[in-house]
Amino acid sequence: MLSECAALTVIRGPRGSGKTSLLRTWIASARGGPEPIVTMPTPQPTSDSDSYWAEVERRIDAALTSPGERAVVTLDDVDRLGDPTTEERILASLHHHERLHVVVTTRSAEVFSGTGLLDLDHVAVPPDDLLFTAQECRAALLARGIELPPHLWKTVHDVTSGFPPMVQAAIAVIRSFGELDHGQELTRPALERAIDRYVEHAILDDPELTDLREFIHTIAAARTVTATAAEVLTSADDVARLRELETAGVLIRSPWPRDDEWTFVAPVRDSLMRAVRRAAPEGPLRASSDLAKWFRDGGNPTAALEHAVEAQDWDLAVGILKANWVELVARRFHLVRETLTSIPAAAAEADLSIRAGRELFLRLGSDATQLPDPVPLPVTGARSSDPGGAADALAVGTVQSLIQRVDGNYADAADISSRMSALGDRLMATQYDEVAWCLPLLRVQWGVTHQLHGDLGGASVQFRRAFNSNRSIGSDFVARNAAGNLALNYALSGELGHAEAWLDKERRYNDESAWVTKMVRVGGLVASALVAIDRMELDAAAKVLAVLGDLPDDEELWAFALYAQCQLALVTCQPETGLDRIRRTTAVYDRWLTTSSLAAPLLAAAEAELHLALGHGNETWMTLENARGRGPWTTIAHARMELSSDRPNEVLADCARPAVSECPYPHIRMESALLQAAAHLHLTNEIQARTMLRRAVALFDQTGMVRPFVSMPAGWIARLSELDVELPPAWTSAVPAPGAAVYPDRIQLVNLSDRESAVLDALVATPSVAAIAEQLFVSQNTVKTQLRSLYRKLGVHSRADALLTATHLGLITREPEA
Repeated sequence: MLSECAALTVIRGPRGSGKTSLLRTWIASARGGPEPIVTMPTPQPTSDSDSYWAEVERRIDAALTSPGERAVVTLDDVDRLGDPTTEERILASLHHHERLHVVVTTRSAEVFSGTGLLDLDHVAVPPDDLLFTAQECRAALLARGIELPPHLWKTVHDVTSGFPPMVQAAIAVIRSFGELDHGQELTRPALERAIDRYVEHAILDDPELTDLREFIHTIAAARTVTATAAEVLTSADDVARLRELETAGVLIRSPWPRDDEWTFVAPVRDSLMRAVRRAAPEGPLRASSDLAKWFRDGGNPTAALEHAVEAQDWDLAVGILKANWVELVARRFHLVRETLTSIPAAAAEADLSIRAGRELFLRLGSDATQLPDPVPLPVTGARSSDPGGAADALAVGTVQSLIQRVDGNYADAADISSRMSALGDRLMATQYDEVAWCLPLLRVQWGVTHQLHGDLGGASVQFRRAFNSNRSIGSDFVARNAAGNLALNYALSGELGHAEAWLDKERRYNDESAWVTKMVRVGGLVASALVAIDRMELDAAAKVLAVLGDLPDDEELWAFALYAQCQLALVTCQPETGLDRIRRTTAVYDRWLTTSSLAAPLLAAAEAELHLALGHGNETWMTLENARGRGPWTTIAHARMELSSDRPNEVLADCARPAVSECPYPHIRMESALLQAAAHLHLTNEIQARTMLRRAVALFDQTGMVRPFVSMPAGWIARLSELDVELPPAWTSAVPAPGAAVYPDRIQLVNLSDRESAVLDALVATPSVAAIAEQLFVSQNTVKTQLRSLYRKLGVHSRADALLTATHLGLITREPEA
């Protein structure tokens, strides 16, 4: 990080974050290297700015003894100068000395807060990068001779957040806990006491912060501190005091464009809140309750609920949860679970839905995968004696569905959602007033469940009903979510016109201040990207995916976003990039890549097609063979592989399978028609080929899809273009330039007999024909015959080349012996 050749490196972090230690360690390791290192210590309160910068220039001049020489300058905690010209002076030095590398550490965001706007090579190291990972915490413990079982060193990381001084404080108390029977129960309180001592000594007892001690305790109620939140808590304009705490290294300012927000280091805030609770052991914490009400009134139920729970203001928490039940379940499922399991039984007793949700989660446990029996459904036509009972039953049933969905059990989740939808229909006829307000919100969730399961038709029904019935509640969340996900379903299936129509409706609901805006936009953005890719408007698709950016780890539509990114990588001839993205992304979301998910076949097809684009026939075959799920997308990918393997009859067989022949999606139908046209042409059946090509053209007239045709191998595009069928200009104008075809005309797909595979496996362990013959109980001549056949199929002439090629084709996986 520090050894990179950037002209400027800015390391930002609060007091104790290890900036100076990192700098000293790097300096010590770099001493004796080819570049002189100029070090400037931390400025003292009495330091004069002009004298400081004069000394910096003097040391630089002393270090640069000849023209063209390179030097490194380290300026530790330079923000403590309080000099508003700091950035200007450093940039002037960099421009004057072209081969200078300046490393700056700072507590404050006032120094180089806009590094992204600098017109020079630079590296910005944010505070989070200075935290220890869980493995680094373990390494620090091991370096002190402390070896703990995994659950304990993970507890150390959880409690300390990897903040270096907290980890050091933990080391002092943790040594004995690994040997105790109840180490985990005792570890957390002991660590918290050690952290409390550090906060008291290093922060609250700091003479420079004496006048701010009460203010620090007060604003700690805010999980994210802003000037407005501080004013809510203190009834005063506190921007100056917030910046003073930033300069003192107590608060961390967020980077632009959220540079009006500050946070405490997590364990520091936790310690301050423990002190506040000790001072008021009974009842709600007033400051946290005040903030919860402020967030509630400002339309931010997530933050409101978080602060209400922290305040232990259970009446307020129940009210927030009831008013925003489905929206909170949709976006912050874990927060809802935490809230319901934290609410005391007495506080939940008066409300049926809260009580049911609380009991459900308490019975399940945080990691349970088995659900209790579904909530009883009211008898058809019956009215509930509890006016809110119908809505409660729907809400709790939807929570049950969501639990299954979050666990990746999409089939079970879809089954519960279907039953909840039927219940909702019955109750709309008998108890309209009790359920009309919540059904649109619930239908969005039922639709997402069906969508993730792969039932796009069932999902679209729920989204459309949610959108149309939303008029009764007027929720932008429902309208935009329903419209965006409907557009996504149509884009996946190839109905581009319908997708664009629903995208137009989605854009009518564009309240950028809404707390759910980013979440709700995912479906619409992915739909926009897929439509642009299918129309071969690739610059537009790239821009949309750039807006989408990296998704959070809990984004359920992740697979659709990844699919769009892979399709763009395919048509822009970047299959390696697509494969790398698949490997990295599926590692994050593997828990949701289950056999009952649409993600499994969709991404297996995408991965296979990326391998095919690289000409890796056997990797393509293995990806499809090992797919966790199968469907029309994997069948089309298999047919495409067979076409490039010169197996036209297998192409036709794949396209005749029910997964394809009975699939209603225009995208699958066009792909199938084009592949069948090529296969018939391969078999010299020009009449059938023309019939299939005309079918594909007719589908273009309906949908406007361009990509399926221009993604065909170049040789097949040329041959199809010679048939007596008028092709759309949108197709012919988008045909890739020579050498830029998406897929190769032919691939190498090696099929070995069982005996050849056995010989190949034996060849990995030994080059000896005699040893292989003995292992397989055959004669040496038989082995030689099979080796000749094996080498011929692989196109090689030696054992080394055979093993290299076989490994590349995925035919073997273990390393050959020397």
